[in-house]
Amino acid sequence: MRFCEKFRRVLVAICSVMLLTSCGRDIKGSGAESDTEDLMAYKEIRYLPEFTDISKEYHALASEGLGCIDGTFYLLKRKYTETSFGYNLGGGQVITYNADTGEKNLLLDQEDMGRKIIAAAPLEDGSVIALIGDRETGYGLCKMNAEGKEIFSRDIPLNEDPINHIFTVDTQGRSYLLKGNEILLFDDRGVAAGKVDISGKDIRNMVCGKDGVVYLYEGSMNQLIPLDFDAAGMGTNTYSVPVYPIRAITAGSTADFLICDDTTVYQYRCEEGELIPLFDLQDSQIAHAYDIDVIGEMGDGRIFLFTRDESREITEIARLTPTPLIECPVKEVLTIGTIDPGSILLESVVSFNKQNEDFAVSVMNYCIGGRGYSEAREALRLDLSIGKGPDLCVLDNFTDSEALFAGGCFTDLSSYLENSQLYGREDFIAQALEACTWQGQLMAIPNYFRLETIVGRTDVVGTEMGWNMDDMISIVRSHPNAVPFDNCSASYIFDVCIRNMLEEFVDLDGKKADFESPKYIEFLNFIKELPDSDGINGELSDWNNWLQEGRALFSSRYFALFTDLQQLEANLGGEYTCIGYPSSDRTPDCIIKTIGAYAVSASSELKDQAWRFIEWSHSTQGEGEPITWGGFPTRVDIFERELSVATDEADGQEESKGMGGIFGDGMQVNYRKMTSDEVDVLYALIESASPERSEERIILEIMKEEAAYLYDGSKTAEEVAKVTQNRVQLYLDE
Repeated sequence: MRFCEKFRRVLVAICSVMLLTSCGRDIKGSGAESDTEDLMAYKEIRYLPEFTDISKEYHALASEGLGCIDGTFYLLKRKYTETSFGYNLGGGQVITYNADTGEKNLLLDQEDMGRKIIAAAPLEDGSVIALIGDRETGYGLCKMNAEGKEIFSRDIPLNEDPINHIFTVDTQGRSYLLKGNEILLFDDRGVAAGKVDISGKDIRNMVCGKDGVVYLYEGSMNQLIPLDFDAAGMGTNTYSVPVYPIRAITAGSTADFLICDDTTVYQYRCEEGELIPLFDLQDSQIAHAYDIDVIGEMGDGRIFLFTRDESREITEIARLTPTPLIECPVKEVLTIGTIDPGSILLESVVSFNKQNEDFAVSVMNYCIGGRGYSEAREALRLDLSIGKGPDLCVLDNFTDSEALFAGGCFTDLSSYLENSQLYGREDFIAQALEACTWQGQLMAIPNYFRLETIVGRTDVVGTEMGWNMDDMISIVRSHPNAVPFDNCSASYIFDVCIRNMLEEFVDLDGKKADFESPKYIEFLNFIKELPDSDGINGELSDWNNWLQEGRALFSSRYFALFTDLQQLEANLGGEYTCIGYPSSDRTPDCIIKTIGAYAVSASSELKDQAWRFIEWSHSTQGEGEPITWGGFPTRVDIFERELSVATDEADGQEESKGMGGIFGDGMQVNYRKMTSDEVDVLYALIESASPERSEERIILEIMKEEAAYLYDGSKTAEEVAKVTQNRVQLYLDE
């Protein structure tokens, strides 16, 4: 009997019924019930890992996983040589590797054959078919049995090196080579047997399913498409996969496929459309799926993984054993609820669990099984509101976190921070803490933050930060041939102007709206007259050209890297001013948005453990690789350290002058050390930063919804103002 098979089948039945019935459930209505306990039932089994580091023998840049057949791993190993210009890859070998014993067997050696090994694929009987050759020697297919003896070797009609190819075989030993817009077919003796046209398809993988048929994974439609070898075409049936993207896929033993998205491994049955979660990678101490080369099922129910982390040059094998949670070494589990498990969270959880023996941290992904973002968010909100939520919650997922805190969903962390032996308030960027504070109560301590503001060329907006709505209107009217924003429609001016102007139309404390005022009606008429950005067509290079040529006046920009100001200078083609969002008194203002903010649920019985994880997540900031790619660090000492690296010639920055990065607009920016003026701008942005509040966002959405009728001409400014007044006042009264 397969390991824990009986237990797994019971769990599979529960999960499959749950997934098929929960997706359409309306959880917003009164009397709604949480389905999270059913949704997360698969976590009652953990796949405990056993890792083998094979980096010394199989370099991450020179190895390629080919497949796993019942515990026997097949890989392509090439010679790796470092040079002054980088590295070279030499001759290759196809090797079998026993996952348990480490026993190796050489099946194919490029040096013995005298022809390059381009790709290879294993069959269930232990044999391997390889694509070999180059332009000089010609191309061919060869097949070796499990003992490394040649079965056949045959030249094939291939006239060019198959760049960006995908190669696989089916259970009958027939070969499939994808290159360009076609798939070349070869029979079980390597004889050419036709072509399949795949023009217009976004094919990201080919895999042989449990039924012996080869399937294409079409990324743009997220579908599996069977190939008909005999008809040299694609099958008529297509199977939509509920999760996206598929990071790894292989034939299943009981289901058609074993698939993995960014966080979770599933069984998938094509005809039934049935998706059954088996385990989360993070619970098995695997941070994410980006580095998975091969996934497979072993004969005893274990899961095999081969991963390559090229940046850290780590090559690793993992064997995962399904184990009931009650039998796991660490039984106390702290849960973190999220609907968008980003890499910062996932890597933190894995790193924490590897060194902590008191309790384990587990991510509850409310989008499990492909559930929609909005439905997942409502499900998480429901769990928090009824006291059945996770121990920790990622606030990044919500735009109304203040409302959740006001509803008693979260714990005030002020006393935890005050009593901490590691940190005090002075250790964090004040504006980042303020962004997670509600009526003096600390909801979370974010790990990172980014800034959003309005910028423009100095010859358009002037040299000083800060302006008001009248200033903006004046600039727009003095440039009648320009659109207001490069990368946003004219309606975006609502967001820009109203952020700090709501107080002129709404008294939040007194709960009184005044949108029928002459000033608001005048503002609506101004908005209606504005030209739109239709001619830009969304291309970054066009946006920059419009800004540089004066055809666009302003731009909304994010800052999350110390090099972003240099990128802005290049984009605008000269001097710029971060003028900010308009305010009545012209006080400079920008928006701060937090990243990696964990709130502790009020209903959690593991509050102290939750605080330990929060403290630990901050204590590891700055370790290992540079961490500012996702945002500015909130810890003052780490922020200042990273800033010093960006400004210090002695730290190698001057040597990297002339090097740079290529951005989405195709523009190369040659980075240099930050100037003192840029440092001053960055600190000024932080000093002027404040968060968006949910109450203000709700009112703004009402205003924008009603203003849409102004743009399409169905209502006048006066009519829009009247309806807006009624709706906002109704909201305030509630």
